[in-house]
Amino acid sequence: MHTLVPNLIDSHFHLRSMQRKGVQIEALLEAMQQACMQGIEIGLDCDDLAERTALLAPYPFIHLSAGIGPWGAKESLDEQLAVLEDQLAQNRVAAIGEIGLDNYHKYGTVENQEYLLQRQIELANTMGKPVIFHNREADDQFIALLRRTVFARRGIFHCYQGGEELARLAIEQGFFLSFAGPLTYKANKAMQDLFVSLPIEHLLLETDSPYLSPNPVRGTVNTPLAMQHIYSFAAQLRNIPLEALIEQIRANFHAFLEQ
Repeated sequence: MHTLVPNLIDSHFHLRSMQRKGVQIEALLEAMQQACMQGIEIGLDCDDLAERTALLAPYPFIHLSAGIGPWGAKESLDEQLAVLEDQLAQNRVAAIGEIGLDNYHKYGTVENQEYLLQRQIELANTMGKPVIFHNREADDQFIALLRRTVFARRGIFHCYQGGEELARLAIEQGFFLSFAGPLTYKANKAMQDLFVSLPIEHLLLETDSPYLSPNPVRGTVNTPLAMQHIYSFAAQLRNIPLEALIEQIRANFHAFLEQ
């Protein structure tokens, strides 16, 4: 495993998906604990929260979210939502997510995706929880959503790959934008320029493990232990000391949890 820079935050990762790709989860969590890492282990499906809660009970530095992503928009929407609500009633979460819209993979129908998203925003508002948004080629829909929706608490646009208009509107409404491994890819100059231009108080960093490994470990199974590569690159982009970026991201993360 990597030798870790201490005190890093990974705001978005998927342990069960890593496990399916052969990652030894207990060893990973022990390494994260030793390096004083924090983060959010992200839900993907309606029925995974109880299992994930039990897995992470010995690791209180890891928060959990739960939600049904756009991939759930194919069938049985109300049944999935009922299962999710039941799990949320029995287990604690920091946020509802990841939830959102995906016009790249075209899961189900647009109408089904929007129905799932709206119902879960309403659930988050009822529970007083922030949201974690998945946005894939759906900037216009999210711009319209933000302009018409009142949120009990704000949230995160995870693995941000959208445009400047959505970024500015989201920040204006108090959201955080979290950037992942693609920030380090040479082809993503526009993303890098946007990252540099945004107010640092609204930025987070993540791995989205096991996906989207950053340079220089691109092509391998991603884990939170690759977080230091994203931090190092981001600090260079912003032209600030790594230690200053670490401190700022930690402050932003705790502001998200406590907002």
